Amino acid sequence: MTNDFRLMSILLPLAAMLLSGCGNGSYRGPVTDHFDGRSFDNPWAPMPNRFGEFLKWRLTAERGPWPESVPVQPVRPPQRVAGDELRVTYVGHATVLLQTRGVNILTDPIWSERASPLSFAGPRRVAEPGVRFEDLPPIDVVLVSHNHYDHLDVATLERLHRSFAPLVLTPLGNDAIIGDAVPGMNVRALDWGQSAEAAPGLRVWLRPMQHWSARGLFDRMDALWGAFVIETPGGPVYFLGDAGYARHLSEEVVAKHGTPRLSLLPVGAYAPRWFMAYAHMNPEEAVQTFMDLGQGLAMGTQHEVFAMADEGYDDPRRDLARALGERGVDASRFVLPKVGEWFVVPMGGGARTVR
Repeated sequence: MTNDFRLMSILLPLAAMLLSGCGNGSYRGPVTDHFDGRSFDNPWAPMPNRFGEFLKWRLTAERGPWPESVPVQPVRPPQRVAGDELRVTYVGHATVLLQTRGVNILTDPIWSERASPLSFAGPRRVAEPGVRFEDLPPIDVVLVSHNHYDHLDVATLERLHRSFAPLVLTPLGNDAIIGDAVPGMNVRALDWGQSAEAAPGLRVWLRPMQHWSARGLFDRMDALWGAFVIETPGGPVYFLGDAGYARHLSEEVVAKHGTPRLSLLPVGAYAPRWFMAYAHMNPEEAVQTFMDLGQGLAMGTQHEVFAMADEGYDDPRRDLARALGERGVDASRFVLPKVGEWFVVPMGGGARTVR
């Protein structure tokens, strides 16, 4: 990669972030241990100012190989799944369709071609969504973990609003971003430790995760980030978006909710470690998180769709398999489906064959 190309790959996203606006003024509220009246932070490990490190990474990045595209066999999920059985479909990246008790839930939905504020630059998907948008069942609830472009995609949220008018649950401040982009969307913002009834028998809690937020150059940490716990009669489901490794947060989840029936854990966007470790766990740390959570059942996310960091396309699958082997964890307990694959978690845990 030439220096000119490297510089352009930095300047284009920075220009887009500049044009994305200044601080969103999205939240005003009382001071807490993670909000100082102006911005949010991780009180156990404050986020350092890393703009210089970001520039260093982008100027020196040596990305592993990624294909231009990979074949995907999209699936057509059922309209509803009754009872306590849980059907899980990997749509791609952090987008997962969860179906249980007649309720359909999407996590961090993105159907856009790029995870970027630009339509012509930024990470482009190499795998089409595992479910065509027109084949989606009625979506009742959407969980948005934070405001980075690969997790809060306003174009997809607008399509979901027009088609299904779902309830959107998101951390504090992101409701203003979504409301400005999609007027009339039913959005409810939560602070860490708050919950909302998503449907009869399904309560969703927002829990801390170690990450950060920004959509432009001037709104860093203006909106909160968080992990979700979906409490169901069949057992809790844990959705962790982008996150650095933080053992005490997993232990808090177990203490408050019990071992999750299913944990959705990120296994991508982790290289180089000197830059990514604070906010992005690697596969080894994802396995450790699975163990910290009590070894229920886990599914890896954020792989084989967008090249967000320097690891190659095949690296997460290889590194996860190695980490599971080194820790003596049965690979059937931590599944890594391909885009468009799905599996069922019956009552009492244990995944049926991914297909």
